[in-house]
Amino acid sequence: MSNHVLLNLLSVILAIVAVVATVVGAFMGFDKSLWPLDGRILYVGHLAHVLVIPVSATIFIRGCKANPRTHAGWLFIQGAIFVSALVTVMLIYQGMFNYGWWPS
Repeated sequence: MSNHVLLNLLSVILAIVAVVATVVGAFMGFDKSLWPLDGRILYVGHLAHVLVIPVSATIFIRGCKANPRTHAGWLFIQGAIFVSALVTVMLIYQGMFNYGWWPS
């Protein structure tokens, strides 16, 4: 597989981890007895949201400049991941990493 395909898959996997971990951590947060576990899962989701933004932006830019240009479907997916992750981080920024960079 080419380098572009591997980077695209990395970005998609990061996006999936970000969404799943954020949702699961938020739902587990309603049960206060699960604190260490739900905090760690939520932080993994938040960290994945932060990491997916530069990864997807880099892949989108490299895909546009590549010769031959990356398939339009991959470019659309990376653009959508970048925009949705950026909006999500802006919306949940106040609640991200409330207890430091990792729960103790």
